[in-house]
Amino acid sequence: VVLKVDVVDSLDIFVSRLEKGLLDGLKYLVSFQPPNRSCRKQLWEKLLPDTLPKKSIDYSELARRSDELNVTQIGNAVYRAAALAALKPESSRYVTMQDLLSAIEEERQRGISSVDRYVKAQYI
Repeated sequence: VVLKVDVVDSLDIFVSRLEKGLLDGLKYLVSFQPPNRSCRKQLWEKLLPDTLPKKSIDYSELARRSDELNVTQIGNAVYRAAALAALKPESSRYVTMQDLLSAIEEERQRGISSVDRYVKAQYI
């Protein structure tokens, strides 16, 4: 599944989780580096919406601790932490810094997807 996300000066930007068989038909394959600390801080701020109950979140520390995570992994960490918070008793049903740090470590242990590993091995 390929999703067109933006058009900039006649350049179409697509985001996808590609099937291995589709990779051979692509004309260009562009590798992106993981976001730097400043970008990660912005991602954390954007991906943790104001509507999400949270307590004492240090975005700079999250950016520092999520080194080498990509945008998908950061989003997954937010989802994991929010799901964990939803299972807490009602009086403490909010995302904490510890929830997010645990989710970062789980994402780090999980690593990148098998398709991403395949692309790196074959094409990059």
